[in-house]
Parts: sequence; C-alpha cells; structure tokens
Amino acid sequence: MDGAVASLPHASPQSTCEFRFYEELGDFLAPERRKRSFLHAFDGTPSVKDRIESLGVPHTEVDLILVDGEPVPFSHRLNGGERVAVYPMFERFELGQANRLRPTPLREPRFVLDVHLGRLASYLRLLGFDTLYRNDYEDDELLRISRDQHRILLSRDTGLLKRSAVTHGAFLHETDPRRQLREVLDRFQLDTRIAPFTRCARCNGSVEAIGTMPDEHDPDRTPPEERDPSPGGRERRDPDTGEPERRDPGRAPPERDPGTPPAIRDPARPKPEKHGRLSGVPSGVLAEHAGALSRCADCGQVYWPGSHLVRLQQRLAEVGVSI
Repeated sequence: MDGAVASLPHASPQSTCEFRFYEELGDFLAPERRKRSFLHAFDGTPSVKDRIESLGVPHTEVDLILVDGEPVPFSHRLNGGERVAVYPMFERFELGQANRLRPTPLREPRFVLDVHLGRLASYLRLLGFDTLYRNDYEDDELLRISRDQHRILLSRDTGLLKRSAVTHGAFLHETDPRRQLREVLDRFQLDTRIAPFTRCARCNGSVEAIGTMPDEHDPDRTPPEERDPSPGGRERRDPDTGEPERRDPGRAPPERDPGTPPAIRDPARPKPEKHGRLSGVPSGVLAEHAGALSRCADCGQVYWPGSHLVRLQQRLAEVGVSI
C-alpha cells in the first residue's frame, strides 16, 4: 500500500526500582551491590518477594520491607520508580508487630536440619533443643517435616529456603559447626532456653537421670538365693553366664503365647533390655559415676561425665556457650 508504514514489534521498556539491602542480607548479593543502593530492572509488575529472591535473598531471611518508607507485605506489586529497603531478622524499629513479615514465632523452637549439618544437630541436641536430622533427608521431606511439625528449617541451601512452602527457616552464614551453633542461638535468642544434657545426641530422645545403681552392678549386693523353679515360673540364674532362662514346658514364651498382643508377638520387634541393666557400660565407669549416670528413654544410650566433658566445655566456651 502506498504510504503505509509497517509497524515493527518492539519490546516494552523495562521498569526500575532502587533497592537497598541491610546488614547480613548483603552476603547474598554480588559484591558490587553490598552496603549501597542500586537500580534493578524488571518487566511487568512483579511482587516485591519475586524481585528480592531474584537478587539471591531467600524470603526466610527478610523481616521487613519498606517501599517509599512504608512497610509492605511480600505480595506488594512493584510498578517502577519505587525505593525499596529490605531488612533482616531482628533489626530494631519502632514499628507495630503487624508490619513484620516474619511468621509468628514458634512458642517452643524446634528444628529440622538439612543433610550437611550433622555436627550442628549434635550440638543443638546437647544443649537440649528438639532437633531432627538424618543424612538422607530429601528436600521435599525436609519441607514436609518443617510444615507439618512446625519446625524451623536450618540450611545453607538458598534454593531450598526460597521454596514457598518454607514458613520458618534460616540460612546459616557460618561454616564451622560451633559458630553455626552461636549463630542459631543469637538469631532465635535461645541462650536462656539452654538445658544441657537433656536430649540424646544420637537420636534426639529425652535423657533422664538414673536415680540408683541397678542391683546387678551393686558391688555390695547380696547374691540371690537359688531356688527351684515353680510351675510356669523362671529359674534364677547368674545374669552374666549367658545361660537362657528356663520355663515350665507347659507355658509358652510371650512371643509365642496366643494371648499376647500381636505387636509384642512380632519377632521383628526390638527386644527391651532387662530391667535395670546397663549394657555396654564398663564396670569401672559404673563404680566411679554411679550417681551421675543418665540414659536416653528412646534408644537406651547411657551417658556419664567422662574426660571428654572438659574438652567439650572448652570448645563451646570459645563461642560463648557455657554448659
């Protein structure tokens, strides 16, 4: 057509906002963007959460966002031309609690740790904090546990913490396990909640003091009298001989007794240890620490104040933790 001008497609101009990230949030940014304001270009009208995470900062690390001086939620839409200030956890402002982005703090802090934080898990349990850890947790399982059990997810994986399913989580900046412990205690203000040696470092179960020395370990005990087994009863024996208990032939053991509940008859179930026995504990330890023994109620692990305790106290004291 004469005089007609073909219209050429062209990209819409990008919008820009001025961003400023404060304190440790700068650790997630490129070096040239730390401790200063910078312009960030984007298309459309994205949420401020989308832009913050596109710059490398997980939402779990953000406690407050100000857009042109006003607090906004993660869902706030950016149009261009705004000034955005982003603050980490525990920055102090005279602002109402409703303006905070952090979810309601958990009344009793409990943790689940990713697969790279095994040493930190042991330290947290040592100080009495309910801490789940396995070295084969998948990401989806970590997210499910964190959500369903209301646990704080601790990780050094920013991609994991950016998942929208995470409501309570924290990125660990430190790489040394003891300094990670100090970081967690500071971030969640846990120093007053420390209860040393009340959880099992191996399985996270509750550790309870053993009030008295079990009879078979008492050096002053009177040996039991031998007697003939009564019908259906058990014959007394030396517990250290390894000789099996002998029963009346007319009475089946609990595992084969039809009157025993199925769960107990199951041959695969763990067999409870004999009442009062402390399997695997050296006799010298029993004699020296008879009044200072404790045991995990779940896995049966026995603890006593050995020589390692002094070394452990010294190592934790270096990061300001007293036990």
